[in-house]
Amino acid sequence: MRFFTVLADDHGAVARGGLPQSFLTIQALRGVAALLVVLYHALEVWGDRVDSAAPGVGWTNGAAGVDIFFVISGFVMVVSSRRLAGEPGAWHVFLRHRAVRIVPLYWLLTTVKVAAVALLSGMVLRTSLDSSFVARSYLFLPVVDSANHFRPVLPVGWTLTYEFLFYLLFAAALAIRVEVLRIIVPGLGLIAVAALVKTETWPAWTILFSTIVLEFIFGVILAKWTLRWRRFAPAVAAALIVAGFVAILSLPMGSGNARVLTWGLPAFAIVAGAVSLERAIGQTLPRWLLASGDASYSIYLSHGFVLPTVVLLISRIASPGLWTEALTIALCLVIGAVVGWIVYVWIEEPMLRALRPRPALRVTTSIS
Repeated sequence: MRFFTVLADDHGAVARGGLPQSFLTIQALRGVAALLVVLYHALEVWGDRVDSAAPGVGWTNGAAGVDIFFVISGFVMVVSSRRLAGEPGAWHVFLRHRAVRIVPLYWLLTTVKVAAVALLSGMVLRTSLDSSFVARSYLFLPVVDSANHFRPVLPVGWTLTYEFLFYLLFAAALAIRVEVLRIIVPGLGLIAVAALVKTETWPAWTILFSTIVLEFIFGVILAKWTLRWRRFAPAVAAALIVAGFVAILSLPMGSGNARVLTWGLPAFAIVAGAVSLERAIGQTLPRWLLASGDASYSIYLSHGFVLPTVVLLISRIASPGLWTEALTIALCLVIGAVVGWIVYVWIEEPMLRALRPRPALRVTTSIS
């Protein structure tokens, strides 16, 4: 049995059935990752506001959706910017594109959260309006909340701090026109090493040091492998996806530095399997899953407003219990996805259309 297939001839010409123009499997995975995070936070909110001893409240594995996102990010940045390499001003085009993609919606929803804290302070947990805390949140700098967690005003924004760190290193590679791995491996590797030796006496901002950054490297390596027109055989790819999800859904995160092993490697297996199965299943994926992938960034940023509202409303009209909890969590998933899709259609997409660079300067990608 062949474990992987080479999709080019000896001279490097793309064979029939070579690299797809878009990866629908990656879009679907984005939706899955976003819904995993929604599930995790829905259980967390139920525990914080209704019943801390309820079944499933201690299950944190949905947070591994972030690990899937990080591997996808490494993969997508390489694939989507491959035509920029070597071009004059490539680093500027790259950073402008990423800023347009990430910043406006994040700033908008951070502002909404600031207003909510100011107006409804009694209903908001663990968020203050300290000026330094708010400013650093807007600037994607590492911040620590009152519970000593890496959590800006918009709590899920901690992941964007890592994203922009990765983007800056990627842009540096474009600027000096070197292979991206020659920059990100030592750059992110130093952060991972610092995480291993860090002590509690280090400054608060060093909470940024984490081995989770290695997951971007996983995605970059996968992209490089894929761009050489290689993929796993379907049976192997399917096994990687199944094994990856079994691990992510069952293994505890362990210590913070172990996360890259317990969740990061399974996330890499899932993304690698999905990329290899693009031609086999990409066109058969359900439209609702692809739509959730399109809206995954909006779902990810907006669900923190939805979940407390749903949980508080249900808890006031129904007695706490297993069935009430199950119904509430299901509603959180559905309503969180629907609201995220509405935000995507009515806010995110119009902003992107208005702010995107002119076509001649845009990063070529259909999976950004």
